Amino acid sequence: MDTDKQPIFIHIPKTGGTSINCVMKGTEWQTPLNYHYRHLDPDTKISNAGDIFDSKINIQYQDEYLFMMLRNPIDRLISEYYYIRKNSIFMDMLSPPANNFLEYVSNHQTANGMLKFLLGKRIYSSDIISDANSVIDTIEALDIHVGIFEQYDRSLSYFKHTGNFTWPETISVKRATLNRPKVQQISSQEMKVIKDNNKADFALYEYAKARLLKKTNGIAVEKIKYKGGKLDFVIPYTLWNCILDIELNNRQFILENKKFFVTLNVYLHKTVTTGKDYTKCWVKMFKKAVNDYFKGTKFAKEIKKIKRTCIVDEVIAIARLIDRASSDKLMGLDLGNPKIKLALTDEMSKVFTQDDTISKGNIKW
Repeated sequence: MDTDKQPIFIHIPKTGGTSINCVMKGTEWQTPLNYHYRHLDPDTKISNAGDIFDSKINIQYQDEYLFMMLRNPIDRLISEYYYIRKNSIFMDMLSPPANNFLEYVSNHQTANGMLKFLLGKRIYSSDIISDANSVIDTIEALDIHVGIFEQYDRSLSYFKHTGNFTWPETISVKRATLNRPKVQQISSQEMKVIKDNNKADFALYEYAKARLLKKTNGIAVEKIKYKGGKLDFVIPYTLWNCILDIELNNRQFILENKKFFVTLNVYLHKTVTTGKDYTKCWVKMFKKAVNDYFKGTKFAKEIKKIKRTCIVDEVIAIARLIDRASSDKLMGLDLGNPKIKLALTDEMSKVFTQDDTISKGNIKW
């Protein structure tokens, strides 16, 4: 932003906000929360945006430039679930636990997540949000600038015009979900549940979409290039998950062989700089270890045969095979008997004393 006054960015999770935050601050990953950056507190999981939408105290924001992005509630919920479905820190906050996407969107705690965030609630709050009126009133009163994820170029052009932002010609995509279905692939039952349970979020979204079109009438929409994708999120994703977690259901194999998976993960974080290299090296080293420690088994033979054009798809196929082998003793996975190890050379061992190859930043959400 070229003006002396900093804007306040209200970053609703899974609305494409990490890319904006990183461009604004010139960082690899999102920055810590403060007055100018509103997001979920990484420890409490509570939004720090609530005071902006509290009409009793938000007069202090009258002269601020506030902006945010919204996303179609259906696509946002798909992205949210498939992003954190293997993360027990988040999923354990649901009662009852969700074993699949339908159970996730059927739980009232996941309903109207965008509004809950704006109202300063904790993620998965049990509070019932019946309408979007108070938030819409605040948007109008404070003239909060609202973009739409599905109209990213238009939104950034709007922010540039109203806030005097300077966006680069090319923006790196952050936080891409590694393994998720498209909106067209979810069932009619799932679609109905989402629409029934998120009426307030839909009302806010439709209001903001119409408002954006009105506000940008006459503004030239600049075409922005985007680089990167889901492979670029492998590095930060593996800070808190084993890469197999993008698909694996039965984690017993990971838990029993935790030392191997943690050691491999740490080693790769210290030796590679891209998600593509991480994934390729992980697959190569995992396959070698399986061949060494499960030699002659059906499991080792089928792991060796797995090859995919996309390296992430190869990890997904490996995870599915592990799930299958977990319930088929004839495959020789031998659960209950941890034995896979990472064979470390002297040169590899020295790597563990060095720093990671790239700084990860604050990426807890």
